[in-house]
Amino acid sequence: MRTVCIVGAGPAGVAAALECEKLGIDYLLLDRASFPRPKPCGGVLPWRVLELLELPEELIESPLRGYRIHSRSCTAESLFPSPGASVSRHRLDAHLASLPERPPRKLRVSGIKEREDCVLVLGEGQRIRAEYVIGADGANSSVRKSMGIPYRRFASACQYLIELEHVRESVGEWFEVYYLFTRGYGWLVPLRGAVRAGVGGLGFSRRELESFLHMPEVAEKLAGGRILAYEAHRIPMQGPAERLASRRALLCGDAGGFVYPGTGEGIYYALLSGAAAARAVASAAAGEPLEQAYSRECSHLEHLRHVDFLDSVLGSQERTERYVRRLSKLRTRF
Repeated sequence: MRTVCIVGAGPAGVAAALECEKLGIDYLLLDRASFPRPKPCGGVLPWRVLELLELPEELIESPLRGYRIHSRSCTAESLFPSPGASVSRHRLDAHLASLPERPPRKLRVSGIKEREDCVLVLGEGQRIRAEYVIGADGANSSVRKSMGIPYRRFASACQYLIELEHVRESVGEWFEVYYLFTRGYGWLVPLRGAVRAGVGGLGFSRRELESFLHMPEVAEKLAGGRILAYEAHRIPMQGPAERLASRRALLCGDAGGFVYPGTGEGIYYALLSGAAAARAVASAAAGEPLEQAYSRECSHLEHLRHVDFLDSVLGSQERTERYVRRLSKLRTRF
């Protein structure tokens, strides 16, 4: 019987596996897919993610200086303290999955069953016994569903990958953000010879994406581009779930709602919560209740539950305009 079974080998699951190795915890890392695998994502890494990860240069699609934020009346530039980067998630995740000493085992997990002395991880006719389970299996987490933990507020995100010759001239080294919608926004992310153009918000669909692409300020930058691919996904938008752990299972990354509400930034919080989950398991194995240990390890992330960006900033055009005008005056550094 394994000490811990980690379900999901994205950034949160890999962070948990690497922390387990540091702590000497026996683990099994599972993922439903083989790597590399498709992963819908904007692929923006702020500087603080690069401080946690040492990425090979070939994974960097474009350096990012910061955010360039547009409202209907003005533009603000918010510089990172040090450069960020754009990446392709299928390549990033394949790299991350190669870092643990034990590569991910392919298994589509359908759920878990907690018993007094263990947890059964179920999938494809298999039953894997572990003392603990870390659910790092994304927004549609089967572990979360098995734990009976509801998550009620999801944003919908969709984007095109657009081949473009003049990326440097049109977008430069900026994560372009467009606050032109209510309770949502659009974006342009520079890559090598291409741009990701997308939208995300409450109830958003491909219709909002098409509308975004036809806005004059966006259409001008994407002129001559050719759509290569389309993708869509859900993003947790209420911060971490009110309950994150049971006696033998816990949730991290998107599965637990560790995403910055309103902007959808999740990779940074996935890495932090994944490592925290492994430390909580170590404490539980030493006798501390898992829920108590995880609450302590995640205390620095509790502020995510109290962020009200979608309503307080993007809830009306007037609030958005005030926010961006204030940023333009402050010349913010994130």
